[in-house]
Amino acid sequence: MKRSLQTRLFWGHACFFLIASIITILITWDELEHRHHPGTAQAWRALYTAALVACAPVLLIASASWWLTRRALSPVIDLTRAAEHIHEDSLHQNIPLRGTGDEIDRLTSVLNDMTSRLDTSFQRVREFTLHASHELKTPLTILRNGFETSLSDPTLTPSHRDKLCLWLDETDRLNRIVSGLTFLTQADAQQIELNFETVDLAELVRDTANEANILGQSQNIAVNTLINSPHILQADRHRLRQLLLNLTDNAIKYNRPNGYVTYRIREDAVHHHVDVQSGGRGIDAEELPKIFDRFFRSGTSRGTSTEGCGLGLSIALWIAQSHGGTLTARSSPDNTTLTLSLKRSNASPNPSSP
Repeated sequence: MKRSLQTRLFWGHACFFLIASIITILITWDELEHRHHPGTAQAWRALYTAALVACAPVLLIASASWWLTRRALSPVIDLTRAAEHIHEDSLHQNIPLRGTGDEIDRLTSVLNDMTSRLDTSFQRVREFTLHASHELKTPLTILRNGFETSLSDPTLTPSHRDKLCLWLDETDRLNRIVSGLTFLTQADAQQIELNFETVDLAELVRDTANEANILGQSQNIAVNTLINSPHILQADRHRLRQLLLNLTDNAIKYNRPNGYVTYRIREDAVHHHVDVQSGGRGIDAEELPKIFDRFFRSGTSRGTSTEGCGLGLSIALWIAQSHGGTLTARSSPDNTTLTLSLKRSNASPNPSSP
């Protein structure tokens, strides 16, 4: 069992004074044996008095030790609580100094310097990613236009045409990665503004299901919708549609031939819930918490020919959280369900929440 430093110090002091008291009693008993006959009433009274005299200070000192230890460690406890609230978005906020100039203040200054350096490093990484993504857009656009122009050449042989199509697909994939990185970098820097309006969630899900019908034709994937009535909330229509399309793209890519995608909207007293369930091999339990990590690909997806950029679910999670909602996943051996939960009363979300 783990014990706090305060508890360990208290019991250390208590044991020390208890041992000292026992030694005092033993010395007193030895002295009484020389002055009185052992076992006499006078000897026992003297021993009883000595025990009281020895134990009373132990209790008093133990109580004082507990109070002093707690008072001495109070700044450490406060510093620990403040440090626990530090995260990537609050690195610029310093822990206030107590103004005593003692070791706790020096430790606080060291922590503030460390978080300041971390904040600078994170900002440099974001700036580099944003600038690199921006610089890559132009050459990728030129490459794509060049491949499309070459594909229009009627003299191309089938093998050359296949190569150009492959290169065009890879260029599109790079474009998606660059766009995803740009979005997430701007989201981390709180540079994305959401435009909230009244939205019918049911209508958005139906539109997304129509997109899924088109995307899943090559795999003969059946698309089902279980939507009964309008579900009205305040949301950014464009971003919410982007979220649903990302979930749909994921459900189609990692489905099985002749599989299915089912959209369902549920609600309770607090939330609207959108379930996107797809057939196919499920996700291993140890990998399930990682599927929203950037560039993560599960063992299931790595074992297929499907190529994704690994950013779609990360973007979807940010959009859900920026609407004050959640995005969760559950999986069984033959299907996976992603659930978007949005508050029914969502008029004052926090767009800056990543």
